[in-house]
Amino acid sequence: MTRGRLFSRKKELPPIIRLHHPTGPIDVRLRFNPRAKRLILRLDTRTGEPIATCPANISAEKVGQFLQGHVDWLVEKCNDRQPNMPFEHGAVIPVRAIPHTLEHEDEARGTVKLLEEDGGHILLVSGNESHMNRRVTDWLKKQARQDLTASVAIHAEKLGRRPSAIRIKDTTSRWGSCSADRVLSFSWRIIMAPPHVLDYLAAHEVAHLREMNHSDRFWAHVADLCPAFEVGRKWLRDHGRDLHRYGVED
Repeated sequence: MTRGRLFSRKKELPPIIRLHHPTGPIDVRLRFNPRAKRLILRLDTRTGEPIATCPANISAEKVGQFLQGHVDWLVEKCNDRQPNMPFEHGAVIPVRAIPHTLEHEDEARGTVKLLEEDGGHILLVSGNESHMNRRVTDWLKKQARQDLTASVAIHAEKLGRRPSAIRIKDTTSRWGSCSADRVLSFSWRIIMAPPHVLDYLAAHEVAHLREMNHSDRFWAHVADLCPAFEVGRKWLRDHGRDLHRYGVED
C-alpha cells in the first residue's frame, strides 16, 4: 500500500497488522467504522484477540505507528487476561457471584441440577457430554430471566411504568437496553455477577421507561430505585468484561 494512503472505504483496510515485540510478533485485526472518531485498540471480550477500530480518513502509516506505540500496553493486557472457561466437566463458574463446579454424569435425560455438598456448590449436568455447553447456557439464561423478571417488577411498580416484554440475549457491547416500544433486553451473563449488580442493571433499564436518555432526571430515577447504584455500576465497569470469557472455547 502506498505510504500515507488514506483509508476511506472498508475494502482498503488490510485485515491484519503485525506488530513487533521482544516476546514475539502480535497480530492485530483491523475493523473499519466510519462513525469512529479515533483509533481504538482493545481485546475482543470473548476471544481475547487484539482488535483495532479504525475511523475513516486515516493513513496506513498512522495506524501502524499508533499500534506499535501501544504494543507494550497490548502485551500487558494479553498477559493479564484470564483464559476462557468453556462449560465443561470440572470448570468452575460464578452464579450470582458464588463459585459453582460443573460436573457431568452419564444419564440419558439431559438436565441441570443444583447441588450443595460440604459447603460447595455443584451444577450436575446429565445427558450427552457434547451438549453440556448448551445445557449450562440454557440453565443460566433461565436463572437470569427469573431474577431479572423479579427485580424489574419491583422497580417498575415503584416507578409506575411497566415494560411490554423482557428479553434475554448474549450481547457484548451493552448489558441492557430499553426500546421505544418498552421492551427491556438484558445479557444473560449478568446472572454470574453479584445480585446487587443485577438489581442495578434492572433499575437502570426500568428508569429508561421514563427517560430514554442519560440526563440528570434519568439518574435521579435510578438513584430512587437503587440508592447504591454506583456500586453496581462500578462493578460492571471493572469486572463485567471478564464474564464474557465463560462458556467460550479457546
